[in-house]
Amino acid sequence: MRICCLLKTRKLSGVALLWLSAGLLLAAGVGPLRAQVLAQKNWAGSGVTMEPWWRRAVYYRIDPEKFQDSKGDGRGDLAGITERLDYLQSLGVDAVIVKSARARATATANTGVLPLRQAQGQDDGEKQAAATGMIAPGGAGDFSGAGDFDGLVRAAVGRHLRVLVELGAPASQKADAQYLEMARAWLNQGAAGLYVPTQALEKVDGAEHIALLLRQLRAVTDSFPGERVLLADASGEGDPAVVNGLAKSTQLTASAALGSSTDGAVTAATLRAEWMADLGDVAGSARRGRRPAEGGEGNPLLVAARVPAMTDVAKRVAVERTLAAMQLASRSAVLLEYGQELGLAAVGGNASPLMQWTPTNLTRKPPPKVEPPAPKPEKKPAYAGFQPFVRPLPRDFFTPPVMPVVVESFEPPPVDVALLPGFTAGDFNAALAAANGATANVALETADPASLLNLYKQLIQLHHDNATVRSGSQTVLDRDAEDALVWVRRAPASSRTSTTVVVGCNLSGVPVRLGDLGGVRTAGLRSLLSPEPADLLKMAPGAVVVGETR
Repeated sequence: MRICCLLKTRKLSGVALLWLSAGLLLAAGVGPLRAQVLAQKNWAGSGVTMEPWWRRAVYYRIDPEKFQDSKGDGRGDLAGITERLDYLQSLGVDAVIVKSARARATATANTGVLPLRQAQGQDDGEKQAAATGMIAPGGAGDFSGAGDFDGLVRAAVGRHLRVLVELGAPASQKADAQYLEMARAWLNQGAAGLYVPTQALEKVDGAEHIALLLRQLRAVTDSFPGERVLLADASGEGDPAVVNGLAKSTQLTASAALGSSTDGAVTAATLRAEWMADLGDVAGSARRGRRPAEGGEGNPLLVAARVPAMTDVAKRVAVERTLAAMQLASRSAVLLEYGQELGLAAVGGNASPLMQWTPTNLTRKPPPKVEPPAPKPEKKPAYAGFQPFVRPLPRDFFTPPVMPVVVESFEPPPVDVALLPGFTAGDFNAALAAANGATANVALETADPASLLNLYKQLIQLHHDNATVRSGSQTVLDRDAEDALVWVRRAPASSRTSTTVVVGCNLSGVPVRLGDLGGVRTAGLRSLLSPEPADLLKMAPGAVVVGETR
């Protein structure tokens, strides 16, 4: 009653009201909200901006078995993800999607690998696993324990990260009740949202039933406070009923992966056609199996295909950097696959490579701890001897020691990357380095200012902080003849800024000049990326340039 009177008699600001509501909910013991009421400066959904947090967020999808091993058994787990949250925070992503890693041999359903905390017997858990396609607690796929997910959520809160869970697909239509109950259980455990594998659902159910299931899942997420979200894959079949169901029920639907339909012949023309279809072309959007941009509740969730290993290394580097710019220099939400920021390629047909932390990707075993010998007891004489008084020496009797010269440096001390922790424990063995590990790993790319990893960090920061990149209009120029992608982002009319952002990607093997930019003045163009190129208007082969002018 007192709180109601306070709200009636005093006018509270939006931010104060947000924190007051969060305090009341936490005081009431609403545990799952801990991942949903975070607020930080310039973060969408923090109370500073009115835009929902999910609309232009950067999501990072992880296969737990391939990301980080915390037990030394060669298999990743949730505790390993918790150990690497500092890296994800430094990357700048907003949310982590914990991905289902396995599929049944019959390909009738995806099998989740995450344990679920439930008060039930093993027999009931096995029955539910068979019905829903999810691994039951204590089963063969339960490799981490429910406490690891709670620990992941709690640790993510302190780093301003949200944790979403990717569901498997139910084995049949009869399993809907258990499937929805499982989704509700994950949200109760603090998940910030759910990700639905639509293409796996299409292998089990019909279009009408998928649309019904999506509506039921959206009702479940809406019943929880804290702006929980429902995300989904694009429809692989392109069935209108499924596409419409995705548009009406999900906040964001993943686009078909950029670069997935090129069959290895990646050019500026093919990428531009796919990109335009994902961003706004209604007919092209339907062909690529996702809703039109003006339908549904928001923008598409841009996804890029993992670039396969190519004999032409320069071409592969150019494609990787171009895909990064296409995703993050747009106004849409972005879905990154783990290792995409390093340029990890699918090796041997395996679409889920191990995350590479060091060149060898192994953790050196710590040396055995040597205990100091125990001191021997000192024998004391029965009678103490006479101790005469000795006058102390004067203070200036000894020459003061020479202090070492300390040289200040802005460069970090050299680090042996072989001693940094990798994926799993083991003896240091350079011969076991993976195909991607020699150059595409966190340890080496962090120290290289021109690496793909540092390009992603800068683009993610621009995606969040630059008003023109976040919400400006976009004009894509036709530079297909030069095998280049060039587009211009202009500040919205209602914005305080008047800056224009120019983005150029050169996929050719020769230098390309930006040239005519649709009336944009290039005299005062300054680079928004570092290291800054010598000539911003002349793109080197494989280069990505981002400039700003007023």
